[in-house]
Formats: sequence, C-alpha cells, structure tokens
Amino acid sequence: MAASTKASPIQTLRDHVTHLEAAITLCLADPKPKPVHLLRTTTRRIEAQLTLLSLLPHLPPHRKPAKKAQRLLKELRRAAGQVRDLDVQCDLIKDKTSTNTQKESLQLRNTLKHQRIQTEADLIQILDKHQSKLALTLESLLETLVPAERLSLSPTDLTHLTQSWFTRNIPSTYDDPDQLHTIRKVAKLARYIAENAPKSARTPRKLAASFESLQQSGGEWHDWLILAAIAQDHLGKSSPLTQTLHRQCRTSLTAYRNHLHTFTPAPKKEKGRA
Repeated sequence: MAASTKASPIQTLRDHVTHLEAAITLCLADPKPKPVHLLRTTTRRIEAQLTLLSLLPHLPPHRKPAKKAQRLLKELRRAAGQVRDLDVQCDLIKDKTSTNTQKESLQLRNTLKHQRIQTEADLIQILDKHQSKLALTLESLLETLVPAERLSLSPTDLTHLTQSWFTRNIPSTYDDPDQLHTIRKVAKLARYIAENAPKSARTPRKLAASFESLQQSGGEWHDWLILAAIAQDHLGKSSPLTQTLHRQCRTSLTAYRNHLHTFTPAPKKEKGRA
C-alpha cells in the first residue's frame, strides 16, 4: 500500500503538544543548550500549527483556547529564545577568535555566560509558572478539535495555503533590518506549516526545504548582527573583535540579500498527486 501524501493538521498538533511536554520536562531538569533549543523550536511549531488551523474552514470553534495558548507559548518562546541566543553567541565568538582577539573573546564570552545564568533562571521561573496552565489550555484546545480529528490536506492544498500565507505576511520591500528580520521569521513559520506534509509528499516538502534555506541564511545574518552590536556595546567600536564581527555581519547580509533576490517559493506540481 502506498504511503499517504496527505497532511493531518490536528494529529500533527497533537504530536507537537506531546513533544512540548517532553521539552518542558527536560528544561526544568537541566536547561542545557539542546533542551532549550527543542523547547524554543517546539513552541514555534505549535504556533505555526495554530496559524495553519486559522486558515482552514469549517473547524469547530476553537479561537478562545487557541488565543490563550498562543499567548502562553509566546512567553515561553521568548524566554527560551533569550537563553538560546546566548548559547549561539558564545559559539560564534569561539569561531571568530584569533590570536589578536583572544583576550576580548574571553571577556565577552564570560559576560554572556553570566547573562545566560540569569536568563536560564528566568526561563525556569516562567516554566514553573505556566506549565500547568499551558497543559490545560492545550488539552482544552485538542478536545475542542476532536470532531475534526480526521481532517486531511492534499499536497496541492497544503502547498497553496503555505505559499499564499507567506506572500501575504512578508514585507513588500526589505530595505531595513526590521523587514529582513520579519521575512526570516515568516519563512520559519511557513517552513513549519509546509512540514505538515508526510515525507512522501515531495512538493510541499521541497517547499519546506526552500523556506528552511531562506530562514537559515536570514538567521545567520541576524545572529552576527546582534553579536556585533553586543561586542560594540561592551568592547567599543574600535575593538578588533567588534570589527571582525561587523565584517562577518556584512558578509552574511550580502548572502541573505542575494538569496532573497533569487527566492521563488513555487515548486512544480507533483504528477499524479492529489
């Protein structure tokens, strides 16, 4: 029997909720980089799933628990994001350390590690505060959606929904950092929406891969941008390490803009697929 190519949005949401519960448990036990990254990613995946459900007609009324879940998820994601960003920044500094920047690199990494301790404590506090409330909210949401549990989307429908949502939500221009950052975030959510498709559904999976590539090039630029700003604040504009990071930021920005110029999220339709 051929594998199904149809997406099951509500079952996927249920799976993400299970993964979120595991990620919260891991972070509460020991908020190392991998559990924190898993927590951040899973909250974003659930947010993307709720976005997809908002695009579908004839679902049971679920707006109230969905909005409450989104509010709680956003708070968790931001807290996890602050910890995750510091982990990434420490790794980036290590990658760009040279003989003449060793002292500055050590100084900046120590500063970031101290900040990580505080943001880690903040994350634990937020998880303790909202864990039970979020679990009940997501359980209520899933119960509301039970009548539509068997809902499925064809690769064609999922691809169209994802492309249309992406086009509606990106800025018409990308002249400043805020617009560039928005495109990166929208690409990330579009990727997660397209990843509803099983691996056997080639068209939406190719679409997801194209969004992931754009997300990564935008994310690389944004990571260097933030790190360069932090280095300038702590070490000064004339610091060799600051100048190195600014150069890397400009290189990454060029690559990201080039990617945007050539980006066309419109894969060809699958033959024989419905």
